[in-house]
Amino acid sequence: MFYTVLAMKPYKPPQRSLASYAACRHGGAPPGLVAVELELPGPIAARLERLFQQRPGAEGDAMKPRFARNADHVAAVNAAGGYPAIAVRRR
Repeated sequence: MFYTVLAMKPYKPPQRSLASYAACRHGGAPPGLVAVELELPGPIAARLERLFQQRPGAEGDAMKPRFARNADHVAAVNAAGGYPAIAVRRR
């Protein structure tokens, strides 16, 4: 007598929390990819992206560092010669 073992994926409930969404976004994944990876329906993905972009006291993209959203700071740095560049020497 032969027994057949079917390899079935275990049930994984969809993750719909802001924490899992934010972890993927902070890892560098774009919103569309995160929605696919977490198996999110369109309206829920849009809501989580809105929540992710909302930070108290921050405007613009939540993925940018705070100084990059400060136009006065960027203008002052550019007036002082811009950001330093590190020269890479090949061996």
